[in-house]
Amino acid sequence: MRNRAVLALTLAVVFLAIPLSAFLPTSSAVDVPPPRLYVTLVATSVGGNPRFTPQTADGQTVIIVPQVPVVVNITLIFDDTFDHTFTIRSTEASDNLINVDLPVSTGRGNSKTVEFTIVKQGQILFGSRNETVETVGGRIKFFCIPHEAAGMVGYIAIGGAAEAAEPPEKGVFLRAYWIGLLGFAGTLLLVGISYFVIKGSSRHYRDHHEHIRRGGP
Repeated sequence: MRNRAVLALTLAVVFLAIPLSAFLPTSSAVDVPPPRLYVTLVATSVGGNPRFTPQTADGQTVIIVPQVPVVVNITLIFDDTFDHTFTIRSTEASDNLINVDLPVSTGRGNSKTVEFTIVKQGQILFGSRNETVETVGGRIKFFCIPHEAAGMVGYIAIGGAAEAAEPPEKGVFLRAYWIGLLGFAGTLLLVGISYFVIKGSSRHYRDHHEHIRRGGP
């Protein structure tokens, strides 16, 4: 009887530990790096006016990132007769946070690349710097230093955040579903084990078998 009780207790611990292990935190979710978005812009002139391209139907240059945090990798191609820059202004420091120069001497078709991480709306990581940057209508503003007043500006907008958050939410629901099934199966198994342990240790059960062994009905 003692061996059966120990066996029942061991099995109970094992099957209860299975669903509980699903709640333990894992390091894989923490170690996943943010996604990377690659963008190509052209510093050029449109109708004689300095502009970034491509442009939307209303003449604006807008980079849409699907979610935050996200690493943005921008390649700026030179195609003009003026010097241009790609610049993002910090609101916390006197100098510009991000500034990539494209002088005429680089020649048409040459390019430079800059990479930074958008942590949240209006906050950027660039190298060792973590600062708040200039925004317009909730969008991060970038511009060309010599031609900002002439309208050579663009924006980085955060869009699709709700869609990006949907897969983790579904994962939580599925995880809870499997945890429930494992818990239900473990409960049924424990009930079955307890039944046979109790039945095997019952005096009436032993007396009945002894009665049959002696030839009784």
